[in-house]
Amino acid sequence: MIDDHVHQFPLEFTAFVPAQVTLDLGDDEAAAVRRRSLAPGRLYLHLIAARLSDLLGVDVDDALAARDEQARADWLGWIRRLLDDATVTGMVMDEPINEPRRTSLYAEAAARPVWSMARIDPLVDELLAEGASARDVVAAVEAAMEEAARGGCVAYKTALAYRTGLHVDPTVDVVSAQRALDQEEQPNLRRRAKPLRDLIIRTALGRAADHGLPFQFHTGFGDSDIRLSESHPLLLEELLRTPEGSAAKVVLIHGSFPWHEPAAYLASVRPNVWVELSLSNLFAPVGTADRLLQMLDVAPRDRILLGSDGHGNPETHWFGCRVLIDAWTDVAQRLTAAGAREAWVRTTRQALFEGNARAVYGLS
Repeated sequence: MIDDHVHQFPLEFTAFVPAQVTLDLGDDEAAAVRRRSLAPGRLYLHLIAARLSDLLGVDVDDALAARDEQARADWLGWIRRLLDDATVTGMVMDEPINEPRRTSLYAEAAARPVWSMARIDPLVDELLAEGASARDVVAAVEAAMEEAARGGCVAYKTALAYRTGLHVDPTVDVVSAQRALDQEEQPNLRRRAKPLRDLIIRTALGRAADHGLPFQFHTGFGDSDIRLSESHPLLLEELLRTPEGSAAKVVLIHGSFPWHEPAAYLASVRPNVWVELSLSNLFAPVGTADRLLQMLDVAPRDRILLGSDGHGNPETHWFGCRVLIDAWTDVAQRLTAAGAREAWVRTTRQALFEGNARAVYGLS
């Protein structure tokens, strides 16, 4: 399968610490204690350990120690074993647009293609911290997107949902963005400059369309920094009706969970919108088959993509993809029971797991 949304994994041995695989952030000791105390009761962590025990042929209580022993002996071999077991044939990797591309390092480590996806928000944050003007920030984003396209990136991404939310005002111009910037007293950098961020997103969609590259939007749940009410995919409707929002290929990542059905609706009626299922298969794995079936029940199969949102330990990439594979087995049985013919089900699997990603991101 093509995993169409991943983050960087360590290139040298890292011990697997279950409590670190969490959406519950916080850098104080109380948060660390909370994460450790809750880890044994988290279903997804138990299931990761159980799947590792099956992969390694050991008891579940010995799985993490056995994993560390094998991974320490041959880290790259371990990464490749995980990806092989998850049938991953390539990955689209999230990289900050203001940092050097490193996908070649990960492609070599993984022994399979890794394509770069340029995330624009870190550059915006950096320029705001430096006191750049609205006009300069917009111009810098456009220039960085141009450079990323020349450098071979296959997509762009925004985590605007983590900043000022997805309720984008499409009427903002550079004058009003600068006026708001001059008057603002918001101390939290990520919450600053909503009008300017709205203008940047609309502008960036236009540039993405010019480059013929898709644009991923974080939608739905995420780690505890997010304000969930501001990440509903339907908040994007006015932006999607603009010339820029209608021209660019828009991918609503993470299935917009828990709003996967509204996201699937957008993918079914907007000619330039796709919905992608990731992240919830990692942190809410047992319901993955239900969510995938509900998305297929609404959106055409050609409008659905799959990914892991793997980050940190490579086991998250592996587990997220294995959950999708097993979920598909359940979905295929339910589709067949509903009357879907074998050829339709077979074609749907190929589209979901590989064909759609290759088409949307232009992968060779």
